[in-house]
Amino acid sequence: MTNEKNTALTFSCPICKKKVKRTNDDFPFCSARCRTNDLGQWASDEYRIAGEPVTIADDSEGY
Repeated sequence: MTNEKNTALTFSCPICKKKVKRTNDDFPFCSARCRTNDLGQWASDEYRIAGEPVTIADDSEGY
């Protein structure tokens, strides 16, 4: 019988697929490098959220 408190769940890093524990400081990534890589992919529009584009009204004329 295993003690559940001693059993840490492991996940896969979404960038490099290495195993990473939930207790890792960079979770869900395995390292700061993978976390930064992911941020760069969002910033360069490599990731997109599915759905219709939303038009945002320009309220700057009223100020």
